[in-house]
Amino acid sequence: MKRWTAMICLALMAIGMAAQTKVIDKSAKKAPDWVNGAVDGYLVVTVEASTLADAQQKSIQLVTERIIQSVATSVSVSQNSEMSSVNSDGSVEENEAFRQVSKMKSANLPFLKGISPAKIEDIYWIKVQDKATKREHYEYSVKYPYTKAEQRQLEQEFEKLDAEKVAELETLKKKINSLGSIEEIKSSILQLNTLKEYFFDDVRQSQVDGLIAQYKDLYSAIAISGSLVEEGKLECQMLLNGRPVRVATVPKVTSNCASQIKTRQAGDKFTITYDAVDCLPEEENFINVEFRINGKRIDSKFLISTASADDGNFLVVPEGRIILSAETVADDGKLRNIGVSLTLNNRGGQPFVLQSLELQVPELATPVVIDELEDEYTTKGIIQVKLLTEGEFALKEKTSSLQFVQGALTVVNKKTKEAKRIRLSLPYAVKW
Repeated sequence: MKRWTAMICLALMAIGMAAQTKVIDKSAKKAPDWVNGAVDGYLVVTVEASTLADAQQKSIQLVTERIIQSVATSVSVSQNSEMSSVNSDGSVEENEAFRQVSKMKSANLPFLKGISPAKIEDIYWIKVQDKATKREHYEYSVKYPYTKAEQRQLEQEFEKLDAEKVAELETLKKKINSLGSIEEIKSSILQLNTLKEYFFDDVRQSQVDGLIAQYKDLYSAIAISGSLVEEGKLECQMLLNGRPVRVATVPKVTSNCASQIKTRQAGDKFTITYDAVDCLPEEENFINVEFRINGKRIDSKFLISTASADDGNFLVVPEGRIILSAETVADDGKLRNIGVSLTLNNRGGQPFVLQSLELQVPELATPVVIDELEDEYTTKGIIQVKLLTEGEFALKEKTSSLQFVQGALTVVNKKTKEAKRIRLSLPYAVKW
């Protein structure tokens, strides 16, 4: 009885609505039979719009949604997906399927690309005017071919595509602890972002977000490991969670004393060669290796040693304070004939010849250069050296704030005939 009452009410409502509007135009004299009924092998949809162009667009959108619904209600995306919730009779809840439609429409589903207005088989429309307001609109119906066979094919395509995406996600989960290169972090994150655009259910989108966060955390687990393999050669490599990995980025290598630095890559290792001739034994000498990864700096400092006195190597070290004196000071302030008193420590104990000395004195406008020396020294330990350079030297108008003399001296090993340039940086005092 209630069912009949409801049907009567709907009929009365339709009659009432028809009494309020009138048809002022239509695409055919008589409406096709398919307009008000279900047709096997077709989708029939009707939309309202203010223009025919809008009506055509809305109709194809509604066809798309109906096809998505037919696939969504037939395919269980995953056991964890909200779309897997079913009623006691085993069917997917209808409101859940509708809730997923907008998300599926935004996903990159290949089978949606085949839906086209060109496939519409028949169209029927009427133009209706509201008698009271005189407003007009179109009621636009389309007959779109969609068979059970097509539906089953789309379901199969969707299941295959979805399985591929799930497998891709699982692969990214497994390989996070076995990456072979630093660049794979970025490429994996890009791959996950693409997967997120495909996954339309909240559960898998949440899984993707969590995995992206784990991959981003890997950048904080990067470190540089290295060691000196021999004098003048350093080997280093990038570590990810303690495992060696490749990196395409070439490091920037600097030093506080070493020169002629060269870097060569072989596999996951970098070989750095350098010349430590200007490195002072009493100072902390280092090679700094710096990478730029994902816009951030990752660096490590490696201490480099110079030859020690204990191993019998040739080693001459400038020490103490340098004393500078002028023979005369002219009325115009210029200095004439500057004497240099310098302390050298012959730690290796091997005979050597002092060939030249160059000093940058903060108070002098020009450097003090003494060359073409042939002074020979044979004793081990502390040696007092006194030298004299002739000529005039001008004082700077503004004295530098530096309290050290910078410079270098060249010595020759009497045994090997090898010349060695030794850098110095020492405090000083003047007598003028």
